[in-house]
Amino acid sequence: MRKESLEEAQGYFTTTVALVTSQKGSDINVMSAEWSLRVSLEPFLMSVFVGYERATYDKISDSGEFGLSYCSDEQAHLAHIAGNFSFREHDKFKLADFRTFQSRHIRPPLIDGAISKFECEVIDEFKVGDHAAFIGKVRAAYFDEARKPLVFHNGKFWKSGARIPKGS
Repeated sequence: MRKESLEEAQGYFTTTVALVTSQKGSDINVMSAEWSLRVSLEPFLMSVFVGYERATYDKISDSGEFGLSYCSDEQAHLAHIAGNFSFREHDKFKLADFRTFQSRHIRPPLIDGAISKFECEVIDEFKVGDHAAFIGKVRAAYFDEARKPLVFHNGKFWKSGARIPKGS
């Protein structure tokens, strides 16, 4: 049955979940973001949208770089911690087992165990409603073909199901 509601319909987007890593000085943060995506193939560009009030905004804006680690379906707990606890009040890396590895081209680490990971250098920032859009040129990318993506839909985490053949 079709319903009409601007507010409720927003929950019916289905997205993957990225863990955004950022660093300023020795302070490293991780934040969950379902608002991140590839925006260009050539050059390879990724975007992430961050609220201006978030600690992540200051770190990315000041440093000009960020990491995107797309969660595997085994990382829902990490996505929950990164998305529901503030950097200003908690050390998220102590609240959960965020295994990281050192990036080659950016200062913030990337999250190990993620399905794909990207080192991004900010080439543009602009205002989109109540968020900043950071566009990052991908400097290095990593993936694990054995992992499956964590899916976010209607406020909950899900695993993806079986592949549907084309034409079905």
